[in-house]
Amino acid sequence: MDYTAALISLGCSKNLADSEDLVTALKSVDFGLTNSLEEADLILINTCGFIEAAKQESIDHILEAAEGRKEEAKLFVAGCLTDRYLTELEEGFPEVDQWVTFKDYDGFPALIREHFPDVSEHRLRHDQRSQLTPPHYAFLKIAEGCDNTCNFCAIPLFRGKHISRPMDELIEQAALYRDRGVREINMISQHLDYYGKDLTGEYQLPELVRAVAAEAPDCWIRLHYCYPNDFSDELIAAMAETPNVLPYIDMPIQHASDRMLATMGRKTTRAHIEERLDAIRTAMPHATLRSTFIVGFPGEREEDFEELLDFMRIQKFDQVGCFSYSDEDGTTAAKMPEKIDPEVVAERHDRFMVQQQELHQQQLERWIGTTQTVLVDEQRDFDLFACRHPGQASEVDNCTLLEDNALEIGQWLTVEITDTNGYDLIGRVLSTDENSNSETASIDSATPPR
Repeated sequence: MDYTAALISLGCSKNLADSEDLVTALKSVDFGLTNSLEEADLILINTCGFIEAAKQESIDHILEAAEGRKEEAKLFVAGCLTDRYLTELEEGFPEVDQWVTFKDYDGFPALIREHFPDVSEHRLRHDQRSQLTPPHYAFLKIAEGCDNTCNFCAIPLFRGKHISRPMDELIEQAALYRDRGVREINMISQHLDYYGKDLTGEYQLPELVRAVAAEAPDCWIRLHYCYPNDFSDELIAAMAETPNVLPYIDMPIQHASDRMLATMGRKTTRAHIEERLDAIRTAMPHATLRSTFIVGFPGEREEDFEELLDFMRIQKFDQVGCFSYSDEDGTTAAKMPEKIDPEVVAERHDRFMVQQQELHQQQLERWIGTTQTVLVDEQRDFDLFACRHPGQASEVDNCTLLEDNALEIGQWLTVEITDTNGYDLIGRVLSTDENSNSETASIDSATPPR
């Protein structure tokens, strides 16, 4: 019998990479995929449980799938929410046929056969691995879990300790993406620059970056989520010296006050962060810098917040995310005294964002008049395309807008940046030469203002 499955994948890119593994397992027992919940024999929801809004979204999808499925269909629920709240979920959602925890992932085909005993399992070739992103970019998940003990974060509680994937396996996956025509490989994990420490006792991300870039020389290689305390000189050199590794730094900093960094359980100081940023900018003068911050953490004083604002004015990040603190179950921060009044937290968030909007506009304007290689991401209207230059990551950053009626998704273009539009850039096409590559990935005529 031919069975079909419908997938709902929620949350971050790391969760999407897990969904690709789960869908590959479904294919190994001859399940096809469908976009229709009403027609699917199995509905698989890969949940997110990071913050309260994500938990509620996951629960809403569980309820909708249970209500909308056909009578004989099975409902499987996997992901962070499942691992984090398994006991409560089992009691509260009897309509779910199978809860899939992280330890079940390797044996996922066997779980499927428990509910569909007439399916047969067969080993898929490496090149049959599922890819759920658009064809022109892909995520390469290099590790699972995290060894950090940040007081606000619950991820280690349900994702576990950091476990690096073998380097040869990752290089093989990069080669698969290259052979499929992928244009951009995004290296991801909870703590990217910790890669290899658990395998050999040494940080191996610089070696891995060089190896992946060499295996896929015509692909952009983008690094996500490198912590300041482990951003080594060797990693900076590997990025600066490898032509197809983008000068894009995604570094979660969270705060700039030493007092708050210590309270948060961060293993760094403002002086060390600034030293690392200076080293990055010296080696890669045109680097694009992205970071995330938390305001309203327990014990944050007005002078701590003012120090954060001062830090932002000095460093002038290109892309910034700001989160208002909220308690997360099981974290050290949730038990801390000196909680900040929600109105004060909201007011600080607003002040942060008002300042950042002005700083962001300054950073955007430095691109005007430069020539950039961009990757065409999606068509938004008949003659409007959203593209990305090397300083713009998929899903999390702004884009470069082009008016044209003859572009192709996944195409590289040479463009001139002519203006800004809100948080986006506007460009005009100079060349559609498919030989455009990552060697033109830096800003050639504009240095980031300091």
